[in-house]
Amino acid sequence: MRDDPSLDDWFRREGVPHLARDFDPREDVLTRLRPALLVLFVVGLALVLRPDWPPWSRAAAAAGALLAAFAGLGLANRLRGRAWTAPPERVGFVEAGVFVVVPAVADLAVGDGPVRAAGVLAGGAVVAGVLYVLISLGVVSVLVHTGRSALSALRDIASIAGRALVLLLAVLLFLFLAAEVWQTLGTIEGWRFVSVLLLFCVLAVLTLVVGLSGERRGLYRPRVDDELRGRAIATPAAGLVASGVTPRVERMSGIQRANVAVALHVGLVARVAVVGFITAVFFVGFGLLTVDRPTTEAWTGRTGDALHVLAEYDGLRGSVVLSEPLLRVSTLLGAFAALYFAVVAVSEAQNRREFIEDELERVRGVVAAWAYDRGAAASDAAPPPG
Repeated sequence: MRDDPSLDDWFRREGVPHLARDFDPREDVLTRLRPALLVLFVVGLALVLRPDWPPWSRAAAAAGALLAAFAGLGLANRLRGRAWTAPPERVGFVEAGVFVVVPAVADLAVGDGPVRAAGVLAGGAVVAGVLYVLISLGVVSVLVHTGRSALSALRDIASIAGRALVLLLAVLLFLFLAAEVWQTLGTIEGWRFVSVLLLFCVLAVLTLVVGLSGERRGLYRPRVDDELRGRAIATPAAGLVASGVTPRVERMSGIQRANVAVALHVGLVARVAVVGFITAVFFVGFGLLTVDRPTTEAWTGRTGDALHVLAEYDGLRGSVVLSEPLLRVSTLLGAFAALYFAVVAVSEAQNRREFIEDELERVRGVVAAWAYDRGAAASDAAPPPG
């Protein structure tokens, strides 16, 4: 009943490619990763080529790696029954593996040893795997949609932040001007700083995931009623509704549920991150105005090069200092503000409506269109009467 592929394309644009009827990981994921795989290939070669080599050696090594890549792609063409030099219409896992494996083979060929080659291979495989997951779950598409709807949602976010962060901002200002905070957060470096920052981020994401569990269950198994029909009419599935298709609500697979959950949460996480970023920028500006070099040295206990000053301006009435301790303190306070904003946004009814209603309604419309699409697929597969 549905011959128009526009509905499947719409699912992909909305960040739920796994709901498309003809989802193909080679077509929907790997083929779209061609630019990223090419960049990954070039970066892998850059790790192999040494800056101390003469130009002719680097050129020869790069040419050899390119020949190896073309040979691998040609072999993949022959295995698929195509000509050696035929350009790949679709990128499969074999073609993607060529871009990941060739830099490691080139590294092994130049004599760096199996340990370094294994590191190059593992790094390329991890990056390619992360990109595959992001594209497969529609994270990029959702972020593009979030960017388009950011202006319309900015007023609601500012309204919630205005109610939730007024008292918190006063507390954070007090903490920002406390020497103990600078002695702790301003001097934390390396993996400890990254761990604390990731801890705040993980807690904020878990807050959204746990707080919206009821909404997700409603998305996984929607009720067939007039609201479902009304939401489907506002989507490209309106033609199916008009033609009398009966929606079919069936159990989603695990990857489909994960795709729907990501489509709902990624945009909300982006909004929380915006609040944290704005808060961090505010404290950086506030610190430039209020915390000079002697104060920074007194609070952190570091002087000279150990203070890690990034930029400094000596004016007539004191110095303006941009230091690493200022960036660390501001970043961690911004991350804490983002966590607090996530908790407040999902814990009060009014905030929940203003914070998630537009994204939730968008995903509900996608699920409604999917229900009608499944109904059309069931009617196409049913045998004719008699």
